[in-house]
Amino acid sequence: MLRPQNKGDTAMQRTKMVLLCSVVLLMLVAPLAHGQTAAPGTSAPAAPGTNKPAPQGDQWEFRFTPYFWATEITSKVTVGGYSATVNTYFPDIWNHLNGAVLFNFEGQKGNWGFFVDPIYLQLRGDGDFTRTRGLGLVAPPTRNLTLTLDMSIVEFGGFYEVGKWPLDWKQGKGRSITLDLLAGGRYWYMHTNLDTTSPINPTAYNNFVDPIIGARTKMDVTDKLSLSLEGDVGGFGVGSDFSWNAQGSFAYQFTPKISAFAGYRALYVDYKAGTSRARYDETMQGPTAGVTITF
Repeated sequence: MLRPQNKGDTAMQRTKMVLLCSVVLLMLVAPLAHGQTAAPGTSAPAAPGTNKPAPQGDQWEFRFTPYFWATEITSKVTVGGYSATVNTYFPDIWNHLNGAVLFNFEGQKGNWGFFVDPIYLQLRGDGDFTRTRGLGLVAPPTRNLTLTLDMSIVEFGGFYEVGKWPLDWKQGKGRSITLDLLAGGRYWYMHTNLDTTSPINPTAYNNFVDPIIGARTKMDVTDKLSLSLEGDVGGFGVGSDFSWNAQGSFAYQFTPKISAFAGYRALYVDYKAGTSRARYDETMQGPTAGVTITF
């Protein structure tokens, strides 16, 4: 199922990013007005999707989170002077999905921790095919095509707890809000094939690494329910021209070792190869859900 891509799509995507970041900032600034934090190293924030306090002192704690992302993908792909615009909804992705792997793994000791989040998707979608530059020939009319995209993304890096602010001021314990700063990288691999049912079938392989910086916060709504917000930006011309990621989720703690979450995530990248033979303008967004196991 196709949906035309307007010229203002990129501006709209960046506007959404600004709004999401504004929500995160409001969540972060609110507790600072109280002017109190926990002592460094006493307790670090939980991973997205958990409501369990992080380990204290020199004790390592690990969190494994397999999850599901019902993503919609908007793609504008240019390969070898030919362009394809494809808008693929989740039911179409599910019907044409050849494989997927999504999970998050974190380790934490005191205020410091690391994370690894690999994503693998292999899918197909239908779209419109046009020539974007002249080759000394008359440009062919726009025609239908099938886009086959083999995509691997690996997010990696470390985080540091900036502070922990209690929310139950009268009791002096219980609910709290925490803040992490994030830094790392996001590796992308894309194998793109444009099948036009003609002798013209452009193919491209591209891989690059984006440096990323960001923040995340977790607020205890109740003793069992928590809200997590996370955002980052990256690229800066090192890998892609620009990329951003934003997600939010509610988590419920069933036992000290098991929790489940549901939320929403959006991921965007604008990449152009140095030879200009390949360009990707990709937006992936949709609901998420998963289970976190702590050990």
